[in-house]
Amino acid sequence: MDRREALRFLGLGTGIGVAALLINCDADAGPASPTEVDAAGGDPPAADATTTTMPADACVAPTVLMHDTNAQALYLDGTFGPLTGNIKVSYVVAGTTLTLEFWHGHGGTPHRFTLEPMHFAKLKAGEKVTLGTTTVDGHAHTLFIDPKNEAYRVPGAPDVPVSLGC
Repeated sequence: MDRREALRFLGLGTGIGVAALLINCDADAGPASPTEVDAAGGDPPAADATTTTMPADACVAPTVLMHDTNAQALYLDGTFGPLTGNIKVSYVVAGTTLTLEFWHGHGGTPHRFTLEPMHFAKLKAGEKVTLGTTTVDGHAHTLFIDPKNEAYRVPGAPDVPVSLGC
């Protein structure tokens, strides 16, 4: 009898993947202690069909709540300009280098800014990130992203749990 036939025999069908996933995500589950002994003081009790132990799930990690956040543009003198760019939670979770357009350009050439994995790691940690734009028409700008300041929350953006591990 192959595995598929065995699963059908047990009445588990294809639902076994979900059941196994739910069992494996139990942070309190784990193998029996190596010092466990039976009631007579002998070796650890033998496993049987009614005894199951599951290894602890390696993917259990703390999470933080994040929301889509607007970047704040700064004028050349350091005063606040308009909001520029929607930094989505999905960008932070992906954590890969991403280039976005700044709020304005010159003659059809926009300023751009690039977020790198180190920036996303800081945002996950709740840290404010400051970075510069590309130079266009002889000048560049600075902007920042503040993931904790509610003033920069994209209107209506929900809180999303983001894993700090796995």
